[in-house]
Amino acid sequence: MSEVDAPFAAELAVAMDAAAAAAELIRARGGALEVREKGRADLVTAVDEAAEREISARIRARFPSDAIVGEELSSARVHAGRRWYVDPVDGTTNFVHGHPFVCVSIGFADDEGVAAAVVHAPLLGEVYHAVRGGGAWMNGEPIHVTEVDDARRALLATGFPFKSGKGDLDAYMLLVADAVRGTHDVRRAGSAALDLAFVAAGRVEGFFEIGLAPWDVAAGMLLVTEAGGRVTGWPGDADSPLESGRVLASNGRIHGWMEALAARHLPRLGS
Repeated sequence: MSEVDAPFAAELAVAMDAAAAAAELIRARGGALEVREKGRADLVTAVDEAAEREISARIRARFPSDAIVGEELSSARVHAGRRWYVDPVDGTTNFVHGHPFVCVSIGFADDEGVAAAVVHAPLLGEVYHAVRGGGAWMNGEPIHVTEVDDARRALLATGFPFKSGKGDLDAYMLLVADAVRGTHDVRRAGSAALDLAFVAAGRVEGFFEIGLAPWDVAAGMLLVTEAGGRVTGWPGDADSPLESGRVLASNGRIHGWMEALAARHLPRLGS
């Protein structure tokens, strides 16, 4: 079977092309200072909106009947059928401040789950992609999760529920402190899509967060699983992270430890 005939080759090609176009807008920074607040510390720029329009136009040109679930312009949350989860600028606050942990995240899903994914980080010079059953890649090279099986030797990543209605920050910081005490350390990049890509690439052993949107995690979830890792909700979650907004991702070997960590703090955070 040729690469062109491979499963989801057309969807991946569109995602790669659309992400590259959005990445050019990020690099150019035109409109980066046109900032407004959707909520406290929840920023959007002209680049976010222009990038989502560019991505949507390219998807619609090839797959006009597919649903698009985007952060800025297409907010209806569809979790069935053929749909695209689009975050045109994941890490907008980083982008506004010139911090390089910024990416475009595009995940295509069907009724079996996420099937094609691209996370393009133009300021880092990194492009991650995956298709279901085809492995995970960064800049054309295969990537894999680590084999660390002791949490005490692990580096974790997280994000903070700083937006209104996304969780109790004080309670969450107790969980982060617990994670710091039990591991080498915890990092916060400010982009869930990049955190997940870093799990896939073996840069961190695990990632946990709450209060996420489906476009934050769709592409990164596939990267992790195709790199040999594991992605779940939090203990007791009936829905997937796409619907619950709570995600645990790991190399698989420390996943039980992370689940126990989350479970200890659920009573404070609310289940």
